[in-house]
Amino acid sequence: MESSTVSAMKGDKLKDPPQWRNWLARVKLLARQKKVWDLINPQIEEDRLEQPMRKPRRPQYTEGGSESVKREWRDRLDIYKLDLAEWEQQAKGLDAVNEWIIINLDPIHHASLLDYETPYERLVYLETRFARSNAYEEDIRAQWKQFSSMPPRKGVDIDRWLADWNTLREQAVTLNLPEVKSANKDFLRAVKNVLPIWWQAKYESIIMNHEDWETRDLIENFRGFYHEVIPQEPDNTISEASFSTFQDFKEAESEAKEMEEDDQHILQKQEDKPFAKRRCPCGNPGHKAWLCYTINEAVRPQDWVVQKAKIQRVQKALKEDPQWKDWIEAKIKVYNEKQQKGQDKEPVANNALFPPPQVSLSAISTDNLSPVDI
Repeated sequence: MESSTVSAMKGDKLKDPPQWRNWLARVKLLARQKKVWDLINPQIEEDRLEQPMRKPRRPQYTEGGSESVKREWRDRLDIYKLDLAEWEQQAKGLDAVNEWIIINLDPIHHASLLDYETPYERLVYLETRFARSNAYEEDIRAQWKQFSSMPPRKGVDIDRWLADWNTLREQAVTLNLPEVKSANKDFLRAVKNVLPIWWQAKYESIIMNHEDWETRDLIENFRGFYHEVIPQEPDNTISEASFSTFQDFKEAESEAKEMEEDDQHILQKQEDKPFAKRRCPCGNPGHKAWLCYTINEAVRPQDWVVQKAKIQRVQKALKEDPQWKDWIEAKIKVYNEKQQKGQDKEPVANNALFPPPQVSLSAISTDNLSPVDI
């Protein structure tokens, strides 16, 4: 029990207000183990606080007393020994907590405790200094509700935006705000139009397939994809419309259903458009065909799960329009070769799902298909 308790109490030294709740919880864990928490709880007024034991006084032995007096003295001595043992245990517990407070407080705050001696006095002072008020909690709650699903402004540095978003999330987590439980959904709302191809994949895995993601991992996954897909030099590749507010999260489901139902109608309308103006054969309007993870294996992330339905959609669309298929094949070849030269890597053109010189519909790889889709 001792080792597990000590392990649970490990953590950073108290330096800033966001640490207070976790730090106080560690104090409480130790104090309960030492059976002194009711004596030092800083949230109880001093006049209502249980007081520590006073050191018992040893009973005086009276020389020449009668047998009854001697018996009474021996009884009082036995009681004294029990009280002394209890007092010593309590005093050692209070000393242990007092020492822990000093050791686990950042040295820059040590001088501020010189005027306080007991663990209770020190915890009361530290609580007034570090504990967040209700006003602070409401402020963080309001900020989270306002900004958690708000897309980044046009031209903002995406890394700075991600850092600010995660800082706000961590503050909300520290306060145990129930609103932060939907952080993954809020993040998806915020970045939906920033990187649609990434959003689509994560929406399907998290919302539709109920995969469990740590929010920090989700953020880093988005950051990595963003820097791979979006040019890092300033440009206008992302339009202002890409940063519009997401009005209704359920919209995505209805859009997907409408796309499935109207697929044939869309393909018919696409025939009248130039190849460069057409929607990707996979049905997603948010990316070009040569950047599609379903079509171009060379740009597909290793952990990407290809959907069987999308492969079938691509096969159907290109089977009905061989010239469009040839055009996409050429675009993939040019794009992949350009990437090879820029990154000084081995040729990857043959990794395209439609490799030249001849392309077969069976060339579409199903290696990354989900077991559900196969």
